[in-house]
Formats: sequence, structure tokens, C-alpha cells
Amino acid sequence: MSKLKIVIPIVLIILIVFATSVGRQIFGQVEIPNAKNEFKVEQGQTVKEITTTLVDQGLIKSDFWFRTQVWLKGQQSQFLAGTFDLPEKINTADLIKLLTTSATQETKTIKILEGWGIRDIAIYFENQGMFQQEEITELVGLETVDNSLNKDFYISLAGDYPILNEKRANKSAEGFLFPDTYEIFIDATLEDIVGKMVATLDKKVSNELLIEILKQEKSFYDILIMASIIEAEVPDVEDRAIVSDIFWSRLESGVALQSDATLNYAISGDSPSLTYEQLKIDSPYNSYLYRGLPPTPIGNPGINAIEAAVYPADTDYFYFLSTPEGETIFSRTLDEHNTAKNRYLR
Repeated sequence: MSKLKIVIPIVLIILIVFATSVGRQIFGQVEIPNAKNEFKVEQGQTVKEITTTLVDQGLIKSDFWFRTQVWLKGQQSQFLAGTFDLPEKINTADLIKLLTTSATQETKTIKILEGWGIRDIAIYFENQGMFQQEEITELVGLETVDNSLNKDFYISLAGDYPILNEKRANKSAEGFLFPDTYEIFIDATLEDIVGKMVATLDKKVSNELLIEILKQEKSFYDILIMASIIEAEVPDVEDRAIVSDIFWSRLESGVALQSDATLNYAISGDSPSLTYEQLKIDSPYNSYLYRGLPPTPIGNPGINAIEAAVYPADTDYFYFLSTPEGETIFSRTLDEHNTAKNRYLR
């Protein structure tokens, strides 16, 4: 018998054994002990970290074949954080499907209102029993707090969301925490939640919007500042584009914005009518004393206010006021404006 005839059966046997071994690794079922009928994936864990834990707990036979299947399916980024209920027996393919489709973890709904500043969000989180106020101000900064803003966290977040690079150096993340209703895990960290808010802003601000801002030779950060003022000043959505036109016209004319909202931000107030003494407060947020935009946004605007800042109406108005009932009255001249004040504010 030739050597070739002897070698071929041996090679076939080796291939069959190898294929059988691989098949068991991929398709063979693992019995799950009662004590391990739950498996937990932490927020932010990598596939490698998850696989290592699965091996340590005896839930898979081979980390190599597990990761190979994940790679072949293109599911590296699809693993969910949460707690998973495991059946009595499961194979690798079904385990991957389970870990990428059916996490069971208690969630909580939070609602961040349009226009809220970091200070408001901090109070809300504390009232919800989630975090202390100082925790959020130390993480994302607050202009009135010294040594605030976790720069390492900010740099890491900006790496994922370049829109954050528009922020002026050493300023807080005010304006970038997009107001929305969020479904979060009960054990979500403050970093997780802030990341979700920034990610939502990044998603809401379209490329079309960013291109338009570039055409106008403005920065996104200035748009965000203007949007935050519009959000605070005008409750009626339809009026915001007109107010945007008034504010941009004032800036172009070198006239002070004269916004009560910017000074209220500095003094943590909410008065619709500031006193004479308050109007003399020396603060860069006092837009009666200082021309131009304030140093930072004065809250976190919604997408409607951002769009209004980018797309102002084309009007000849130069003044406006808000009545106690929330109506916005527009005027073209100072005389008209003074007449409106006498009529609606007295």
C-alpha cells in the first residue's frame, strides 16, 4: 500500500475530529447550573471582557470560537448591558443571540425640560434621589463654581462626539445636555446619562444645520448660546425666529442684547422684570452692560430654539417684550416699544 493511500485516511480522520470539535464548541449545548441562571453585562464592557467572564463561569467552552462567531455575525457592538435570564441549556449561537437582543434590567424615565441649565438638572437629579448636586457640577462644570468640570471625562466624550469640540476652552458643558425624555437603567452612572444627552444633541443637529452655520460664518457654540437665550426668552415656538432676527440684528448693529434671561442666569433668578439695582450688576452675563453674546449658553436649548437661531426670520423689528400672559409683542422703533411697555406691563 502506498504512503499516499495511508496518509489520506489519516488526514480525513484528523479533519473529522477537528470539525467535530469545532461543531461541539459552536453548536454544542452547555448545561447552566441553577446558581448561574443569570448573567450580567456591565455598561461599557467589551466583547473580550464579556467572553472572559463567560469562560470563567463555565458558560462557554471556547472564548476563541465565541468571539469568532461574534465577528462573523458582525455583532461586536450589539451586546446589551443588563441582566440576562439563562435557560437550562444553551449553545454558543443562541447565547450570542440572547446577549444581543434580550437584556432584562429595571429602567427609569427621566425628563429634562427645554431651557433647563446645569443647575436645574442637578437639582432635579437630587430630588429624584439619583445624584447629589455637586456630583454633576463637578463632572460637567458650572460657571459659578471654581475648579469644576472633569476635563478627562470631557476629552473622552469629545472623542466620540466632535460637536463638543465647539465648546470654548475651560467652559462648562452648559448647552450640550440635550433636553428630552430618557429611558435609563436604574444603575446608570452620571457619566452614562451625560453621554446619552450629548449623543442625542449630536444626533439632533443635522449635517444640513451645521453646513448652514458654516455658510453664515458663525460657530456652533455661538448658535448654542443664542438658542439658549431664545429658549429662555420666548415660550411661543412661532415667535422664536422673529426674536432670533431681533437679537442677531442687535449684535450686527453693535447694540446690547438687553436680555433679562442672561442676567437671571448669573444671579440664579427667574424674575421677568429686573430691578434697577440688578441691572447694574457687573457680570459678563449682564447683557445690558456688556455687548455681544454672554460667555456660555444660559441653559440647554431644544432643537426648535437651535433651528430658530440658525434660521432667523426676515423682519424690520428691533424690540420685543413678553406680556404676563406669555404673548410676545414686537416693535420697530423705541417709541413703539415704550408704548407697548406702558400698555402691557403696567
